Amino acid sequence: MTPNLAPAPSPSAAPPPTRRRLRWLWWLLGVLVLLVGLGVVGARLLDPWLKRKLERTVAERSGGRYELRIGALHTSLRQRALTLRRVWLRPGGWPRPRAVPPGTEAPWVLLTVDEIRVAGIGLGALLKGEVVNVDTLLVRAVRARVLRTPERGGTRKPLHEQLPQRIPGVRLAHLLVDDVRVVSGLHGHERTQLRHGRLAATDVLISRGAAEDSSRLSYAASVKLRVEGLEAQVPGHHLRLGAARFNSARGRLRLDSLRVLPVADGQLPRGATRVALWLPRLTLSGLRPRQLARRVLQADSLLVPGPRLTLGVPAQAPPPLHVALAPYLRRVQLRHLRISRAQLRLTQLELAPHLADVNLTGTDIRVDSAGFRDRQRVLYARNWRGSSGPGRVTVDAPYYHISWGELRLDTRARSLQLARGLIRPTMSQDALSRSKGRQATHLTLQIPQLRVSGLDYWGLLHQAVRAQTVTAPGLRLGIIGNAHYPLGNKLAVVTPENVRKLPFRLDVRTLRVQDLAIRFKFTGELARRPGYFAITRLTGTATNLTNDPQRMSAAHPAVIQATAYLQDRGRFSATAWVPLLDPQGRHRLVGHFGPAPFAMLNSITVPTRSARFERGQVQDIRVQLQVDQQGVSGRMWARYSDLKVDLLSTSGGGRDKQKLSTKILSKAANVLVIRDDNPRRKGAELKDALVRSDRDRRYSVFTIWMQGVVSGLLHSIGVPGKMAEELSEM
Repeated sequence: MTPNLAPAPSPSAAPPPTRRRLRWLWWLLGVLVLLVGLGVVGARLLDPWLKRKLERTVAERSGGRYELRIGALHTSLRQRALTLRRVWLRPGGWPRPRAVPPGTEAPWVLLTVDEIRVAGIGLGALLKGEVVNVDTLLVRAVRARVLRTPERGGTRKPLHEQLPQRIPGVRLAHLLVDDVRVVSGLHGHERTQLRHGRLAATDVLISRGAAEDSSRLSYAASVKLRVEGLEAQVPGHHLRLGAARFNSARGRLRLDSLRVLPVADGQLPRGATRVALWLPRLTLSGLRPRQLARRVLQADSLLVPGPRLTLGVPAQAPPPLHVALAPYLRRVQLRHLRISRAQLRLTQLELAPHLADVNLTGTDIRVDSAGFRDRQRVLYARNWRGSSGPGRVTVDAPYYHISWGELRLDTRARSLQLARGLIRPTMSQDALSRSKGRQATHLTLQIPQLRVSGLDYWGLLHQAVRAQTVTAPGLRLGIIGNAHYPLGNKLAVVTPENVRKLPFRLDVRTLRVQDLAIRFKFTGELARRPGYFAITRLTGTATNLTNDPQRMSAAHPAVIQATAYLQDRGRFSATAWVPLLDPQGRHRLVGHFGPAPFAMLNSITVPTRSARFERGQVQDIRVQLQVDQQGVSGRMWARYSDLKVDLLSTSGGGRDKQKLSTKILSKAANVLVIRDDNPRRKGAELKDALVRSDRDRRYSVFTIWMQGVVSGLLHSIGVPGKMAEELSEM
């Protein structure tokens, strides 16, 4: 029998593999359980610690001026999320805020937020000190009360410099601030109110590089903003905005229902700018938001339909627009601006213009110092095209109004057109003279059409009126005068010598008047009823109307040529040469008149001179006048026949306004004084007459022209020179 040689089992032999794997699994499970336990315990401890940390940090950084209270804070490591609810930010010790040290900004806001949620936090980047990526930041139901106007300190750091030093930046994929409401003031006396606001931004990178990146707007790649129900109190005015929408990706800004109203709260000094504005809608398209970081507003178009603006012009002229915008924008560039169906009224200004149905289009607008100086631009634009419906301004306030039915302009074409214009007094002739305390001309001018070509719009803005041609067809002018009122001491304005005193440069190459009718109504000093006289079918031109010394001289004066009809029966023509820079107002005039009956003058001579042309026929009258500030002189050649004049009674008399005494005087005058024919017989020499009349500078230059004609005519028919001179000056 053989012995059993099998070896006995060794005590040091390894356990089976299955048992070893189970042991390691138990160890791993134990570690995981421990970690989970620690995680649960840590999460429970982290939330309160983080809540206290945030509240303490706000108190420390604000120096006790603000307190932060968080109703609930929850972290989720699995979702890498942080949620805060019922967040309060209020002044320290509220509702009795603590006193702050001198020189320290006092608290100005009371803030509550229903929820703040941060999701998708890059914890690894946070631990490594890299740019922290965050998927979403949601801020919901924000309620803010502004206690006072916050200070605008110049030392406030930008947001990226307020990050911890070890974190180079934070990148938010999505930012949403929803349901924002803001009021200002205390105890219900709100000065500002926002009913609803919403902000959405994508790819928000808060870092130094992003702050300098012109492709971003306030760190964001794109921004959407919506505001509804905004009311604000600004100095002297109340602002109300129905809604505003902004989309940086589409480059579009829209405002709806904007209203600005002045309030009588004493905030504005007397004579300051006051604005009343109603803006149904404003749309800015093609906006380049990224340029705003460079303080440049650049867009394709701005559309403003139906605005209504009443502007109180300040007593002191405001600075140019680019200067006023300089603290906010370096430049504004706009390819197209259109304002339609606007109404405009300017107050606190003597002219007090009022325009309705204004349509204005501007192209290639550049608002900066270069655009202001560019002579190829007018009010910063390459071209303005505009029109208006009925409009009105006041001149010689409050005595005259200028109104029109339609107005058109084009700065590039250098044209201006006015239709259905009217200059009229605001009161009767008697009321006008009584109000001014002296004789006052009551003037009414109807302007069916006025056309200006070659108009220098840039010059208009720089105290220069330059135009190539001004055409005014079909004018109708009515003039009423009454010598029953004292003349007064004010010198006339419409005189050649006053052109050199104009506070602006005048240069009109050609002025054309077509079919002008002038009707005079005048009551003499001793007359009981007015006389009437008319100049009709007046057509003429005036050239070189300028006070530019390089264009105006005695050798190159203004030249005025005209033809017309007196009383619509007798044709006359006249030419005047007027050196407009002559300080003595020296100029000369020649005229030609005839044929016509003398009786056509009775409508003016009977009531004002108590004289009637019983018969007589003018064949031809020629006159040469020299005029200056002292008077008029010259000669007249009057060819007429069968002249008879009756002197009339100023009171009483028969149907023919004559009494026995006036009949005797008339007979004596016609026999002894009046030259009934000139020349006295056929083939005789024509008797010329001296023209002489003193000038009263309280009357316009047209009056001295008329005096010269009357003086020469009276002298021609036989009235002695001195008497003719005195009669012409009455």
